[in-house]
Amino acid sequence: MKNGVKTGGVGIWLDEIVPCLRDTETGEIKETVVFKIESRSFLRKFKEKDGWGINWIEIPSDVEVYALALKENNEIQGLVGVKNDVDVEAVYLHWACSAPQNNKHAFGCQKYSGVGGHLFAIAVDKAVQWGYRGVVHGFALNEELLNHYIVALGASYLGAQHPYQFLLDGDAARKLLEVYTYEWN
Repeated sequence: MKNGVKTGGVGIWLDEIVPCLRDTETGEIKETVVFKIESRSFLRKFKEKDGWGINWIEIPSDVEVYALALKENNEIQGLVGVKNDVDVEAVYLHWACSAPQNNKHAFGCQKYSGVGGHLFAIAVDKAVQWGYRGVVHGFALNEELLNHYIVALGASYLGAQHPYQFLLDGDAARKLLEVYTYEWN
């Protein structure tokens, strides 16, 4: 995945669309917060070998990293890297990754569901904050994930810069913001 750190790529699966995170054992809904990781050195602890998809410390400096955490204890449940893509007036979703305990595709178990959708919603939220009306684009890691984003999120196939490039805008972006609830810290 070394090349993916620099160019980006989205490989997260969406399990269910829920307003907050749902504990998969108890069904309890957990409130969430989002915060920007200001210190690049803090990213050292999120490593590919530990289940975080990439070595987050190697992400380009123009990519902002946000953490999705439980409101009750600030335990990080996922990370998303976004770039302000002024040239196309959109957010570039550089990378998104759930915490290892939430990645059933890689580790066979999942503590909380809803992380993937949250991370996409954060990217859409940043696109609104930056004046892009919620427009987000990114590169899925493969065709299967691209098709998953089209079905699960209502994304569109773009394919201009990458064979698996997708676009979220309009109704698809609005629906994400209407569903997900989290606080910015």
